[in-house]
Amino acid sequence: MKLVKLLLVIMLTAFTVVSKSNDDQQADSLTRVLESQADSARIPTLLALSWELRNSNPELAIRYGHEAIDLSRQYNDFENLAKAHSFVGVAYRVMGNYSKSIDYYFIGLDIATEHNIAEQVGYAYLNLANLYIYQEYCNNALENLKKAEEIAVKINSKPMLSYVYLYMGRTLVLKNEPLKALDFFQKALDIRIQTNSRPEQAVCFKYIGDVYLSTNDLKAALFNYDKSLSVIDKDADKSLYADLLEKKSTISLQQKNVSQALRLANESLAIANEIGASFTARNATQNLASIALSRSEYQKASEHLKRIIEYNSHLFGQQLSEKIFLLEYQLEKQQKESEIEMLNKDNIIKKLQLEKAKNYNFTFLFIIILLLSLFISSLYLLKLRRKRTDLLEAQNQEIVSQRQKIEQKNNHLQNAYTVIEGYISKITDSIQYAKKIQEAILPNFEVLKTYFTDCYSYYLPKDFVSGDFYWIATKGNTLYVSVADCTGHGVPGAFMSIIGMDLLSQAINQQNINEPAKILDYLNVEIRKKLRKETQDELILKDSMDIAIFSYQLGGKTIQYCGALVPLTIVRKGKLLEHKPQFTSIGISPELFKRPFKQEEIEIQTGDWIYLYSDGYMDQFGGENNRKYMRSQFFSTLVNISQLEGELQKDELQKKFNDWKGNNEQIDDVLVLGIKV
Repeated sequence: MKLVKLLLVIMLTAFTVVSKSNDDQQADSLTRVLESQADSARIPTLLALSWELRNSNPELAIRYGHEAIDLSRQYNDFENLAKAHSFVGVAYRVMGNYSKSIDYYFIGLDIATEHNIAEQVGYAYLNLANLYIYQEYCNNALENLKKAEEIAVKINSKPMLSYVYLYMGRTLVLKNEPLKALDFFQKALDIRIQTNSRPEQAVCFKYIGDVYLSTNDLKAALFNYDKSLSVIDKDADKSLYADLLEKKSTISLQQKNVSQALRLANESLAIANEIGASFTARNATQNLASIALSRSEYQKASEHLKRIIEYNSHLFGQQLSEKIFLLEYQLEKQQKESEIEMLNKDNIIKKLQLEKAKNYNFTFLFIIILLLSLFISSLYLLKLRRKRTDLLEAQNQEIVSQRQKIEQKNNHLQNAYTVIEGYISKITDSIQYAKKIQEAILPNFEVLKTYFTDCYSYYLPKDFVSGDFYWIATKGNTLYVSVADCTGHGVPGAFMSIIGMDLLSQAINQQNINEPAKILDYLNVEIRKKLRKETQDELILKDSMDIAIFSYQLGGKTIQYCGALVPLTIVRKGKLLEHKPQFTSIGISPELFKRPFKQEEIEIQTGDWIYLYSDGYMDQFGGENNRKYMRSQFFSTLVNISQLEGELQKDELQKKFNDWKGNNEQIDDVLVLGIKV
């Protein structure tokens, strides 16, 4: 009866694949079959569902795969157990969860190797090679592909061989060998045409298009992407469909067809988010960021950048370091246990040898004393010796087995190290991209030269991007200049700086606020709304901004200044005049600060140097006693350099900062803005 049910499952599954109406119909058909099955008969159907849904609904594919794992383990079905781990790993890879993906690949490889399941060993090497290709580790990928190719040839598996050729082509693309890559992609396509594997043919056309895109042959790339779209089952392989849309968006962007690039990128992003394909979603978002930059839509660009960082955090920040630590700990523990066990076995061997010597002496005495007992004693010793020899051989085999397992764990640990290096490289690339966007947003100094004689800025972020920023704007004949120090530095500080510049622009352009004090009142309210701080119960909130702003009318003799923990300093004829700020930050809890900001009208004279600055310069540790630069020494520096031109002042500030810091780490972002009346 079970055999009849199993044949029914195979016939129904085959009929579903051949009919291929769409992904939902196939899954529904398999689900109906599954409902009528029990026990081990469910395993093939669960595996078929997991593989069918991997590219359209990877989360559901993982659920079916786990159920197949539990049943296969219960019935000691090791071939399907290895296959189920492979399928779950593929679904996690589609979702961009490489950390869990590599776990399931290794487990599947161990099971297949232990039970000599050649086909699943080959596919395990293919899966590992695919993961290395995503991380751009060509040599590691080629090593695994060579092992898979040997197995594919040995068992005469054309589908496996087509994957080998496909991945060889992708590796050669990374090695910048496009002609060789095309040859391997064509070999893979020929096999899939022979076996009438249309969905797999779509994959080949897609990667052939990637080759032409890498060589900037946009026409040939677009032809192959359209060819792939003509044979793809869009419902069954949403992952590939989203990838193709993203590639066509890239081509449209290079062809300056921005509207089409935007439409394709948004469609790709929607599908990728639907199935949880983080890698494709990240690439589509990068296209959207480039489009926003080309349109000077900096606010949109910064929002896309934030999502790119979130995608990379999901893709590359998946606690692999903890997994590596656990592997190291297990390996070290296993090595120590093996060493102790080997020492104990050596002691046993020595004891056996001593005991053997005693037995020989005893036998010798026996021969002398009683020749009659020679035959009986000889038989006894021979039997005892055989037992002990068998025991030693068994112990030696156990030692060899332990050494092999340790070597296998070493290989897994090295693979994990290789993957995490790729994650670190990609996170650094994203932060470098954020730096370019922040530099593009900072205002141009040419506006200041219309109102003042000379100007410069000494701007030194601690970690690529900065929480310090300067802002310059005009409205009518009035100039507004501001310097701000946001909480923190690096990526969090950079996002705070983008919010600050956006709110300053809103204050004068949309709210028509023209007084510095009222501008800071507006920022104090709006920044809390932006960060949703009113829902928090903390008395003092961490996210805040120290800022100074002054306004100046063209040809005037005064400036209007207001500051929140950032002073305004004037050096006039060798004397320093400090105008103190109010001692509160923008965004602080309203329970502590309810008063409106006050502004000060300051008289200026020709030749005055006006300075606005964050506290990063004076808080830097260094010097002979490794202490802070301090405010008094900073003021002395401003007085000494005030006789120089702006660019020379900037060079002198940089030289003094580097000399003071020495080999110490820079502790904060640094910003000094100088303007000469």
